[in-house]
Amino acid sequence: MLPLMAQESAVEGMKEATHTFFQKSIEKEKQEIYQYLDSIKSAGNSRQHESEITDEDIQLVRKLKAIEREVPLDYSPRVKDLVAKYTSDNYNPYMCRMMGLGQYYFPLFDKIMDEVGVPRELKYLSVVESSLNPRDISSAGATGLWQLMYYEAKTYNLTVDSYTDQRMDPVASSYAIAKILKEAYDEYGDWLLAIASYNGGKGAVSRAIQRSGKDNATFWDIAPYLTQQTQNYIPKFIAMTYAMKYADENDINAVDTELSLRTQALDINKRISLNQIADALHVSKETLRALNPSFKKSILNGTEEAPLRLVLPVIDKKIATEELYAALNTPVPSASTGQNENSIEALQNGKYKVKVGETFASIADKFEVTVQDLKSWNNLRGNQIVPGQNLLIKKEGDFVNAKLARNTERSSKKNQQRAANATRTAYYVVKKGDTLSEIADKNGTSVGRLKNENDLSGNRIKPGMKLKVSKK
Repeated sequence: MLPLMAQESAVEGMKEATHTFFQKSIEKEKQEIYQYLDSIKSAGNSRQHESEITDEDIQLVRKLKAIEREVPLDYSPRVKDLVAKYTSDNYNPYMCRMMGLGQYYFPLFDKIMDEVGVPRELKYLSVVESSLNPRDISSAGATGLWQLMYYEAKTYNLTVDSYTDQRMDPVASSYAIAKILKEAYDEYGDWLLAIASYNGGKGAVSRAIQRSGKDNATFWDIAPYLTQQTQNYIPKFIAMTYAMKYADENDINAVDTELSLRTQALDINKRISLNQIADALHVSKETLRALNPSFKKSILNGTEEAPLRLVLPVIDKKIATEELYAALNTPVPSASTGQNENSIEALQNGKYKVKVGETFASIADKFEVTVQDLKSWNNLRGNQIVPGQNLLIKKEGDFVNAKLARNTERSSKKNQQRAANATRTAYYVVKKGDTLSEIADKNGTSVGRLKNENDLSGNRIKPGMKLKVSKK
């Protein structure tokens, strides 16, 4: 009995020692978090809502650090407020939809970000930027899941023409944003600064770093010198990352969306009709459009030199593949050959009279334009149209009247002006014979700004130099 009692005593001693060890570890961690929070409060970079540091603050820091990987997930009072917002009952339907759409988009983003070499958690910027709406367009013209500007699309070789806008393509645009963020990180050596520069522009971040007076400034050091929008951008990203990572414990459950289906992708090197593809697959045109948001019209204008990626739902084996094959190989003549004669005949002086049962979408299909075009040309905002209503329609050829041309020109000028006001940075590689004056003129900036952005004291430049070109 004595050896048995001694063994039991030893086990109890080990349990007590283990318990004491863990208690001390927890207390030590709690004290470190408390000091961390106290330093944030003392720094005064953010408005502290509570006079005392609470257990809730400590728990939030602990949970943020538990999911932190490459990108710092720092605590701030603003982060705390946004976490509460994103995990609230009122916000739950929105977050459940984001989780549902994420089941389709996030695996695509993860693959591309791994390939480019950026952290996977950056995928949550897409929720902050566009609420995972690939057709989202800001008032400044930023477009797609990642809200890319036109000049960024051109810089990263995305197609933007009358048929296609690859800023709305989930794959093409994700490669572009991954490269943009990687280049910014290579410049700043800090992911939060890279993210801030994407929102506010590299010029703004660089100036804020200078104003902070710190050699290795963090985002929180420079935040007071940034716009309110950029100050809020990082907390939104951190809070959204938290909400997505802790979705289960906050009852954020993925709901079915229009993208809740298996897909396959084909490269298309000819002009084909998306409507014919939809009919062949026995799926709705809306489903096919949701899978292919970058196509502006019902015609996919692929070529041998620039094939386009067509995403299709995985069809049931019972469906005759001959129908799909026929649709993929039925040539669609170009607009200049005089197709859609029935649609053209319906136009009178560039106007179309709405018939009973027609919608913006059906009329857009008829004339191979977008709903957005129809609304823009007719200064309409809602989704209601009525039979007998006349709509201006822009078609190639003689059907654009003077009023429509003027409206389109005004719209183009406004978009150019908005793009000119955007605070993003592009790059220009100096060619033989270039001068600073010529480069400034080409890129809509000034010689003084070029020299300031690139730390040039004189006017000498050499072929092959890579110049930052800030556009505001």
